[in-house]
Amino acid sequence: MLYFVLKSLHIISDIVWVGGMLVNAFVIAMVPPTIRTGVIAAVRPFDRRITTVAEGGAWLFGIILAIWYGWYATGWFGFKLLIVVMLSALHGMQAAWLRRMEADPHLDPPAFVRVGMPIVLVSVVAIVLLAVVKPF
Repeated sequence: MLYFVLKSLHIISDIVWVGGMLVNAFVIAMVPPTIRTGVIAAVRPFDRRITTVAEGGAWLFGIILAIWYGWYATGWFGFKLLIVVMLSALHGMQAAWLRRMEADPHLDPPAFVRVGMPIVLVSVVAIVLLAVVKPF
């Protein structure tokens, strides 16, 4: 029973975290400079209070599951962990660029941050395939 509760909390945290990252990516890439300040001012509190907390929950519940069920020693988990670290770094860059863009709406972030949507989506597909199929 505890396994299913932890797994559910992990998946819920993942969904909220990925949703927040997709919102951030959309704002960074698609919102024109003329309305950027207002949109970012509305998005940043959500990112701090919801997306970042969900990221912490995903990490917490994922690490608990990995340790309790011995997944930390498997190849698929190592690769999944690498992708999750990359997503965490991207989220940090998104938050930093949202802060900078709110202060100066005419700033343009680097390409890696601007193409956040496909990076997040491809990463999520890879993570789900690794977690479900456990290929190695």
